[in-house]
Amino acid sequence: MNQNQKPTNGVLIPQGAFIMGTDIEAFYGTALATSEHAKLDEAPMHVRFLEAYLIEQYPVTNAEYATFVQETNHSPPPYWKNGDFAPEDANLPVVHVSWHDSNAYAQWAGKRLPTEAEWEKACRGPDGRIYPWGNVFVPDESESPETPAETLQILTASLTPVGVRPATVSPYGIGDAAGNVWEWTADWYQPYSDSNHPTLKQAVDDKQKALRGGSWLEVRDGTAERYFRCANRLYAPPDYAAGNIGFRCVREVPSEQVPESVHVPVEPLADYVKQRKLSNLRLLQKRTQKNSLKDTLIAVLLIGAAIYGIAVRPELVLGAVTAGIIGAGFLFSAGVNFWRRWRAVQRVKQVESDF
Repeated sequence: MNQNQKPTNGVLIPQGAFIMGTDIEAFYGTALATSEHAKLDEAPMHVRFLEAYLIEQYPVTNAEYATFVQETNHSPPPYWKNGDFAPEDANLPVVHVSWHDSNAYAQWAGKRLPTEAEWEKACRGPDGRIYPWGNVFVPDESESPETPAETLQILTASLTPVGVRPATVSPYGIGDAAGNVWEWTADWYQPYSDSNHPTLKQAVDDKQKALRGGSWLEVRDGTAERYFRCANRLYAPPDYAAGNIGFRCVREVPSEQVPESVHVPVEPLADYVKQRKLSNLRLLQKRTQKNSLKDTLIAVLLIGAAIYGIAVRPELVLGAVTAGIIGAGFLFSAGVNFWRRWRAVQRVKQVESDF
């Protein structure tokens, strides 16, 4: 091993259940704070049970990948000069590696790429948090005149050596869980099996591999709050490579290290998820009912004023027509909110029958 190479530490993720995905409903899901930046391919929030496994604490570095290249004559990444990385880049995550490159390294190392579920559990923890470090992103400048060191660690708009940003560590101790590189997973990108969005299923093919994590590039682009979320999913063809995509590996737990107890049981976590779903849906019912009544009242006032203007004050006909058009818009909005409420009621019944 190169003397500058950071040793790979396999972090034990105990067997047990965890919360995967995000609750978001088409058309009205973003009313929920926890799904503010969510996409339909993250739905539904659900409980998964995984056996214990070992996942690397950090993404694979240039130094680690160099050993693989030297021993197998695998093609080095294109940014390496004369087939080798710059010494100062030893502990940077290796990038410009395709899924095929990453999978070849994993097999050579006696490991494999993580599934999406394994990646999300390791980086999210069992409690369904939004980001690896918690449910709050970072304060913006208006809220924090002096940017704290933790914020600077999260909002780093460049590739950084692994292990130097403790503020981004996950509950299980996984480093660089967001903000350094996107990471290849073993899975083909597909909607979750219990997804209830048929249009999403029709739009997905079997030619994309799932990526997780969010990279330094999103900090530069100003989209980090959206893409650093643990449940966020991205995809790319397996032969694609870029300067913000790397990977980490997992391996099975030796039999003598397998924990005997279950870290988080399925039943209480499933009950918690059910109650959370119902709470979210009932909140949506209240909001949509309120909005529907408000829009109906505004529509009645505007349309009534339009009728009065046309019938009684012909000189105000232009303003009356304008008020009528606006009123019709509010009436349409009231109908939409009524539909939203009806949809939430149906989803409550579905959730209660599914659990």
